Amino acid sequence: MTAYLCRLFYLGNNYHGSQWQLGLRTVQGELISAAAKWSGEEHSPATIQLSGRTDGGVHSIGQIAMIVSGVPLDINQINKHLPNDITLWAYAVAPPGFKPRHSVLMRHYRYYLDTSEMNLDVASMQKATQHLIGSHDFALLSKPDGNRSSRATLLNACITGSEDMLTLDTYGTSFLWKLVRKIVSLLIHVGTGELAPEVVPEILHGQTVIHSGIRPAAPECLVLIEAITPVRMKRSKLAVKRVQKQMYTQLGFLAKSTRTLSALSEDSLLKQ
Repeated sequence: MTAYLCRLFYLGNNYHGSQWQLGLRTVQGELISAAAKWSGEEHSPATIQLSGRTDGGVHSIGQIAMIVSGVPLDINQINKHLPNDITLWAYAVAPPGFKPRHSVLMRHYRYYLDTSEMNLDVASMQKATQHLIGSHDFALLSKPDGNRSSRATLLNACITGSEDMLTLDTYGTSFLWKLVRKIVSLLIHVGTGELAPEVVPEILHGQTVIHSGIRPAAPECLVLIEAITPVRMKRSKLAVKRVQKQMYTQLGFLAKSTRTLSALSEDSLLKQ
């Protein structure tokens, strides 16, 4: 049996997260099913592992999947058994002892924030972001996850963008459940002037508690850009084209849907 590492693209809208869950449609579940059809082997979460989990609605272009198989890997053949919104697009033989959850060096998440209808003080948001870098107890900025510690380390975080779109890039060795999405909501509170940037350290130290809580921002704007490993992977041009085609197809669908809904909202029947 050989362990292979793969780069995994997926759009999370149609799935209950990336991690396998009994009776629910997930990215890992689709991958297990596709690998079994391709190889003729029995596969499970033990032989098809991911480097981390993402919530329902969250996307990825650089997730790491490890596939253990007795059949020489052919990601293009596996892709034939996957839905169009999930694609393996690069691969390599895994180093000995590689553990997807623990051997990844760093993870990079990016959140795309539409600010076209928001008036935000970006400078204050950038100042607040700097307070988040480092090792902290993020208990008030994450969701409890069993017995897992709420301490984590953000290696870097930055906000960039234009008038209509801001991007928050966060880099860390590991991420807590809903951490990035709650950070985005916190920064929006700072950007609107509801909170001062100086309040962020107080929240991290538990000195200030927002009684209404911090709700996580929408999942569909969050992307796992890359789970970084010291392994050089070979890209499949065919698989990359499949990824690009899926994104163009989705863009076309969304554009048509937007125009349709916009016109429908003005329908005379609704105004009677």
